Amino acid sequence: MGKKKNGMHISKFEVHEPLKKILPQLAGRPVYVTIDIDVLDPAHAPGTGTVDAGGITSRELLASIHEIARSEVKVVGADLVEVAPIYDNSEQTANTASKLIREMILGWM
Repeated sequence: MGKKKNGMHISKFEVHEPLKKILPQLAGRPVYVTIDIDVLDPAHAPGTGTVDAGGITSRELLASIHEIARSEVKVVGADLVEVAPIYDNSEQTANTASKLIREMILGWM
């Protein structure tokens, strides 16, 4: 987690609790949120180009999205990247990505 002279914050959150601590510092500020689907454990999202065991659960990521929605952060844009349905015959990753995007739109926009 860092702060550059231009005021940009770049943070990596692997669990929900650190997010709760940084959100008050970002209150009222415009924030762009990007989520890489490979933050999720492959058990929750196998359809990505860079699977890595030990990621967070989809429930933890949803809790983080909801925490941002409850905060005073002004989300000005967001994206969800690295979804590769071709690597997931079960469509689990696409379904999870759809749910995440829906929650982002409903909570942040």
